[in-house]
Amino acid sequence: MGKILQFPLQQVALQHEAEKLKEVSDKIDSIILDSLDDQEVEPYEIAGILAHRLGSLMRNMNQKNKIWDVCEKVLKKQAIID
Repeated sequence: MGKILQFPLQQVALQHEAEKLKEVSDKIDSIILDSLDDQEVEPYEIAGILAHRLGSLMRNMNQKNKIWDVCEKVLKKQAIID
C-alpha cells in the first residue's frame, strides 16, 4: 500500500484505517468459522445472513448503485464467478 500512496501523512491515516478494517474482518471471520466448525450453521445460511446484513447496512447509504457495483465485483472475484 505504501508504494502506491505518495503522501506520508495519508499513508499513516490509511494504515490506521486499514488496521481497523482488518480487525473488523477478523471478527467477522471468527464468528463465521466458529459457526462452521461447530456445524451449527450451513455455509449457504451464512451467505444469506451476510447478504441480509449487507442489504440492511446499505439501506440508508447514498449512491447505492455505485456501492453495489463495487460489492458485486468483489463478490464475483472472491467467489471466482465469471
